[in-house]
Amino acid sequence: MKTHNLEQGTPEWFAVRKNKMTASHAQAIGSNGKGLDTYIIELMAESNSSGEKEQFSNKDTDRGNELETLARSIYELTTGNEVQEVGFIEYDEFIGCSPDGLVGEDGGIEIKCLNDINHFKMILRGASEIDSKYIWQIQMSLFITGRKWWDYVSYNPNYKQSLLVYRILPDHAKFEALTAGLLNGKNQMKDIEVKLQQL
Repeated sequence: MKTHNLEQGTPEWFAVRKNKMTASHAQAIGSNGKGLDTYIIELMAESNSSGEKEQFSNKDTDRGNELETLARSIYELTTGNEVQEVGFIEYDEFIGCSPDGLVGEDGGIEIKCLNDINHFKMILRGASEIDSKYIWQIQMSLFITGRKWWDYVSYNPNYKQSLLVYRILPDHAKFEALTAGLLNGKNQMKDIEVKLQQL
């Protein structure tokens, strides 16, 4: 495992992530079906293209980019946990993750700046409202880093309960699913590389 202290979203960060399955696609990896097949094609198409990386953005991602730094600071003040920012953690040549931060020796943090409706539902219903794709993302980050826990953080300054924190522990059933999906993904990537060399 290798940690790259790069600013996320920079050309250097994209270069380190190139050709790697990442935690943001953990649900597709863990499901190990057509979603994984599609993801591998997209990943290989992107890494073999000479064009610039296409940036995806919408209201949710823009809000997250605006508020994430503030959310991290409020989390530190509220919990007393010091967060270390990292760019990318490389598990091997095929796998990695980009955490929102590492906490001490044992933890990590995933920050989501949810819209009003989704944050309010979480205030009312708690951890049951965490989107399954984020649970998978956190589980893959736990798998890659070997850490003992990960805090899911929802931040929305429009509410009195602006910061919600839920601790997620390793789920070994999900680890097994991820292991199978990652192996399948690696094999698909290797097969594609062989085909490309034959063209």
